[in-house]
Amino acid sequence: MSRDNDEIALLRAQLQQVLDVTRVGTWTRDLRTGQITLSGQARELLDMTPDEPATREAFAGRVHADDRARVLAALDNAYACGQDLRVSYRVSRRDAEVVMFESRVRIEHDTEGRMLRALGTLQDVSAQHAIEGELRRQTAYLGAILKHLPQGITVFDADLRLQYWNERFADVLDLPHELLRRGVAFDDLIMIPALRGEYGPGDPTELVRIRRERALEFKPHHFERTRPNGRTHLISGGPMMIDGEAVGFITTYTDITTQKDNEKELASRNTVLQTLIENMPCGVSLFDRELRLLASNAEFRRVLDLPDTLFEKPALTLNDILLFNAQRGEYGPGDPQEIANFLISRAQNPRNHSFDRVRPDGTVLQVKGQPLPDGGFVTLYNDITERKEAENRQRLADLVFEQSPEAIVIVDISRRIVSVNPAYCSINGVEAASMVGKSFIPSFNDELHPGAISSEAIWRLLNAQGRFVGEALGRRANDEVYPCWLNMSTLRDGVSGQANHFIAIFTDISERKEAEASIQHLAHHDPLTGLANRFSLLARLEQAMADARRSSYSLAVMFLDLDRFKNINDSLGHHVGDDLLVKVGGRLSRGVRNADVVARLGGDEFVVVLQGITDASVAAHVAEKLLATLSEPYMLEGRELHVTPSIGIALYPDDSHNAAELMRNADAAMYHAKALGRANFQFFTDALNRASAERLDLEGKLRRAISRNELEVWYQPQLSLTTSRTVGVEALLRWRHPERGLIPPATFIPLAEETRLIVEIGTWVLRTACRQAVAWRKRGLGPLRLSVNLSPKQLRDSELVAIISEILEETGLDPQQLELEITESSVMEQPARAVELLGTLKRLGIQIAIDDFGTGYSSLSYLKLFPIDHLKIDRSFVSDIESDSNDAAIVTAAVSLAHNLGLSVIAEGVESAVQIETLRALGCDELQGYHFSPPLRAHELETFLESRRSS
Repeated sequence: MSRDNDEIALLRAQLQQVLDVTRVGTWTRDLRTGQITLSGQARELLDMTPDEPATREAFAGRVHADDRARVLAALDNAYACGQDLRVSYRVSRRDAEVVMFESRVRIEHDTEGRMLRALGTLQDVSAQHAIEGELRRQTAYLGAILKHLPQGITVFDADLRLQYWNERFADVLDLPHELLRRGVAFDDLIMIPALRGEYGPGDPTELVRIRRERALEFKPHHFERTRPNGRTHLISGGPMMIDGEAVGFITTYTDITTQKDNEKELASRNTVLQTLIENMPCGVSLFDRELRLLASNAEFRRVLDLPDTLFEKPALTLNDILLFNAQRGEYGPGDPQEIANFLISRAQNPRNHSFDRVRPDGTVLQVKGQPLPDGGFVTLYNDITERKEAENRQRLADLVFEQSPEAIVIVDISRRIVSVNPAYCSINGVEAASMVGKSFIPSFNDELHPGAISSEAIWRLLNAQGRFVGEALGRRANDEVYPCWLNMSTLRDGVSGQANHFIAIFTDISERKEAEASIQHLAHHDPLTGLANRFSLLARLEQAMADARRSSYSLAVMFLDLDRFKNINDSLGHHVGDDLLVKVGGRLSRGVRNADVVARLGGDEFVVVLQGITDASVAAHVAEKLLATLSEPYMLEGRELHVTPSIGIALYPDDSHNAAELMRNADAAMYHAKALGRANFQFFTDALNRASAERLDLEGKLRRAISRNELEVWYQPQLSLTTSRTVGVEALLRWRHPERGLIPPATFIPLAEETRLIVEIGTWVLRTACRQAVAWRKRGLGPLRLSVNLSPKQLRDSELVAIISEILEETGLDPQQLELEITESSVMEQPARAVELLGTLKRLGIQIAIDDFGTGYSSLSYLKLFPIDHLKIDRSFVSDIESDSNDAAIVTAAVSLAHNLGLSVIAEGVESAVQIETLRALGCDELQGYHFSPPLRAHELETFLESRRSS
């Protein structure tokens, strides 16, 4: 018995523990005595102190006043009837908190059925009550929402049994309401529309089976279906998932018939609108408030030259279009994104706008736009290029009319003046207003111009041909008649083609007429001397040769050139030279017959054509006479000048039957006279003919040699006499002709000088040599001083300094590495200018050497002013230096002079060891000659340098 009591006590303790954990209080009431017993949890729930008596009144006082009577009556009824009770009620706590309680009461009876006591529980169910209340509210809300939704809704479970629906579902699908009940099968519901043919033809049972299988896949679905009655429904659904598992699906049925009708109506309106837009003669764009393109037409794309690919974007925006335009430079230079952002910021606040925009291709667009009530805006783009061009043409025409130096007259069909321009008023000395309405006379009659066209003749030509162009006569307000060049046309209506106006444009050609006479004279005469010029000479020579053929006489062409005329020009000035040429022309004219021709070709070159001579002696006699006459002194600006001519003579028909060739032969004879010492005359001979022909042939080949790359640059080493090291090279020009082989420089260099080809060739040599020097330096064969010869004509070239600077910059050669060799005679032609030029070259960093020193005439006063670095002793002094005391003395003096001026000396033409020792004793600094090496091609010089470096 004791063990049973212990187990019962343990069970009671465990039960009490469970009650404490679940916060369930217990109480008992002895139905015989009315005594009430409360557990500690019950007292805590009822907010009663441990010492407060447990009475019916204490319990009733804690029950909410609104629930108190109901609860007490229920308890009394349970005690009286002996029935169990479950009652919910509210309890007011001392902290004014109201909580929801639930009590359960069980009545115990004795063995005879008499009621002994009531056993009860107390539990705070406020949280559950609140949740249940919220669920009831949410369910009510959901039910109300679903009931009033315009869509039909169904919920099927995993077995495809209907669990929920709303009334709209039956209405939308036209289903009988009595069929809709909880648990009805999916098959039963869809069999009704299947039997009605709403799923198309076929066995309804098979159609239902197919749809059942699809439904059991529990996949989302969204489609439209039009029922036979014309109503269209949007059916959309998806699975209901719990813990990742499909437990059914929910489907909505929306009647979108009105929406579809509206869409059709809207699509129809949009089609009409788009058709209107597409057929508008201007570009149209419509953007919404988000700056998305809603509509545009083909003209919009055309005038803005927008590619179709740009419109393939699903949602094209204004930013896309602006950025595309900015990237291709439509809005000028700048960062494309910054430009687009700026324009977008303006478009975000749309306002009425109208402006003209010129695209880069010249297209002119008139852009007009205005905002729309919804925040978007519409813009129209008119291509007004042609209109602008027409306006510009009109403005230009007006400008031309007003500012044209030519007189312009507009005449109506009645030949009356409609309008004249300012030039017309200026030429004729009239007021524009006084001329309007007067008859227009295209040309006036004048006895001083009997051959002039008449006014009526001009009108007849206009009627017949629609235009007249030619010389006419105008008349000023003072009755002065003047020649004019008239261009008169008929203007016709563009539609009917009928003549409605005439336009006359004319220019006063009085001055031109006078100028033509002057020009005619100048065209055939030298402006300085008044003698025949080259053009007139050739024409008259041709005529003289024709006369000589008819009369069987001869004629002579005498080519005269003044000796050392350049010195007079350079020393006394060109004005003195011009006066001298005029006096020479006068003496020539007076020294021959009137029938003979005297001409000046240019510079100091004159030609005399002696006509009707019998033999060469006549020409010789005249030549002697002219030689004496022209050699007499000239008094110019108070000083006496002496000039002699060199004369070359060619005879017709002995020397040539061609005028141009006869001139060339006389020219060749003149050069022969100069070669023989000047101040004489020479006849053209067969030998001169052959030499002239050879010279012309060589000149042609030399010109072709430049373009055919036949020229080469060779290099001769220059060695230090003290160290025997190669310190520089001299660049030397060679011509390798494909047939004649190497042509000596002495043969073609003078020809290049005479023809000025030396300037082009010299530039090529300098550029080629500089490139080669840089290449050697990169290969470790330098740096070597590069000596390049400049011809006298190069020195006289105004572009020389610019050319040298360009070559140095182009090749990258250090200017200190370049040395320019200039002959003594070339710098002494114009020593003052030479000082300036050489100074400019030195400022570039270039070294200067005087070549062939000792062979010309140098002024020591100038020599000390020349910014030079080296003197080169001519080979003529070196060749006999060991045996000729005069040569040795000259070299000694040159070395002493150079060293006193701070210059180094290079001796060229060294060919023996004896010469080396002699030059060493005389103090020479550097040597150059065949004793060390002849001129070498570039690759040969590289071998030479390598061999000396290794040795």
